[in-house]
Amino acid sequence: MYTTFHSGEIEIQKMTGEVAIADSNARMIKDTIIKGAIKFIEKQSMVIVSSVDKSNQVWTSILVGEPGFAEVPDPNSLSINLDKVHSDQQDIFYKNIVNGHQIGTLFIELATRRRFRINGTIALEGDKINITILEAYPNCPKYIQQRSIQQPDAHRKVEVKKKFGDSLGMDIQNWISSSDTLFVGSISNEGRLDASHRGGKKGFVEVLDDSTLKVPDYQGNSLFNTIGNVAQNNKSGMLFIDFENKRTLQLTGKAEVLFNQNSLVDMEKTGGTGRFWTFRVSEWIITESQHEANWEFIGNSPFNP
Repeated sequence: MYTTFHSGEIEIQKMTGEVAIADSNARMIKDTIIKGAIKFIEKQSMVIVSSVDKSNQVWTSILVGEPGFAEVPDPNSLSINLDKVHSDQQDIFYKNIVNGHQIGTLFIELATRRRFRINGTIALEGDKINITILEAYPNCPKYIQQRSIQQPDAHRKVEVKKKFGDSLGMDIQNWISSSDTLFVGSISNEGRLDASHRGGKKGFVEVLDDSTLKVPDYQGNSLFNTIGNVAQNNKSGMLFIDFENKRTLQLTGKAEVLFNQNSLVDMEKTGGTGRFWTFRVSEWIITESQHEANWEFIGNSPFNP
């Protein structure tokens, strides 16, 4: 069973003085899905996935489909049935997994603030992505803004429109500045992928210039999977979802962790951790009409700084 932290995660745990908490929480990381999580996973209608392209750049994507598109054939395996996925079939994710061998997944139910991470190796079999699990564990409900998702009664093929670029224009900057949710993909030196959630009040992600973002790192489970990966390998990917207009913004680039940002303003922004990470964009993709689902905002997380 894989439960050992890699050197990047251990480095951050030591720097923050949270080794004991991390070691305690490490007991929840297994190479199997716990029985209580199987029904949760199999009823979901969305999953966040991370993948790498031919240039080893990390991308983060969302797959939206019929409840049951994900199956757990046995506790050490996960299958994604692509014939039941009805979101963008041209997403870069599908190109990446042809040659990639690793995947990071995050099953997150925004309405209940439940989430479960599964990372592993992939094998393609017809319309199925079969995943052998290396890491599987729940996450706490902090910083998740509640939204309910409604699927159409009948699905049709979405007609997507895409834009590409490498500089953040004002429309994209405004999109990011008004977001309360983002998803991030990261990768270790061994090539193990991870997909994670970040949330906060609108504007918690700062746009520093037309290629650089700054994100506060709030107190979490002390495992430091994401920024531990960044400490080893700074390649990462971001996903912003425009919940009202059914479009997505995917960014790939490089991240860097900032410690000891201890001014009064920075401590307020980070909820007392004094940590941020910056993200420098190298490429972006905007997808219009990415899916057919509708989202209804319910409320903000009570944990938001």
